Amino acid sequence: MEQIFRKTVKNTVKMKGIGLHSGKSVHLNIHPAEAGTGIQFYHTSPNHITKIPVSVDYVIDTGNAVTLGKDGIKIQTIEHLMAAIHAMGITDARLEINAMEIPIMDGSSLPFLQSIQDTGLETFKHTIDPIEITHPIWVVEGDKYLVLLPADEWKVTYSIDFNHPLLKGQTIHIQLNQETLLNEILPARTFGFLKDVEYLQSRGLALGGSLDNAVVLTEDSYLNDELRFENECVRHKVLDLVGDLAVMGRPFKGHLIASKAGHGLDISLAKCILEQEKNNELARRKNGGILKYDDFGQISKEA
Repeated sequence: MEQIFRKTVKNTVKMKGIGLHSGKSVHLNIHPAEAGTGIQFYHTSPNHITKIPVSVDYVIDTGNAVTLGKDGIKIQTIEHLMAAIHAMGITDARLEINAMEIPIMDGSSLPFLQSIQDTGLETFKHTIDPIEITHPIWVVEGDKYLVLLPADEWKVTYSIDFNHPLLKGQTIHIQLNQETLLNEILPARTFGFLKDVEYLQSRGLALGGSLDNAVVLTEDSYLNDELRFENECVRHKVLDLVGDLAVMGRPFKGHLIASKAGHGLDISLAKCILEQEKNNELARRKNGGILKYDDFGQISKEA
């Protein structure tokens, strides 16, 4: 198995934007961190600092975005930032933020990516063990599903099918190496429907949403003058998937097959992947480093 070295940012990255829902200014600083400390948020207020590790254990909501929470403090919409962090191979960083949502920036991961690239990375001598996918894992919710198959590379086949003439049957199949992530996935912007945006804003939500940070669809067309990709919407769903699974804190290889999936299924799959890895580790210890499976791909309970 190839060695993957832990990384952090070389210098502090300072970013400023607005929150998608609040519309208020947000300051986000990405600081270097020591090897092995992982990715951690530090929510700062005038009188208190709350540390929230990026982990499935701290995910408290997956409605419309992934939200982390601890002690009454929450950090919303982490997936665009986490997709950029994961694509750059960053394993350790201190994310300091003064609000409860990540700045929406242009609606994609591109601004986070470019800021990280500008400061550069520091590679540690320490390594991180990738998660080994040993047999299929899947999660299903009605007509929505997300499957992970063992494979020698990281790739995804993603399909969406919204009740809109431009979003019926969009599908993408792509290798998720660093080059394709940086150039073909991370620039894809979030998208939404005009009627939904108007409804949310009437309730005091999505106050920071605009054509500057989202692809907006009318009843039969796009409100934006142009798209970054012909199938930008399904590419953004892949971006979300990458960012959501980054909460596991470890890389992996496999073929992801998704249909109408979303944040809830993404996090459910992450939990299943970690459970499989836990079971595999127990089996390795029991069998002297050798995994044994029955005819159905399940770990054998017998030595």
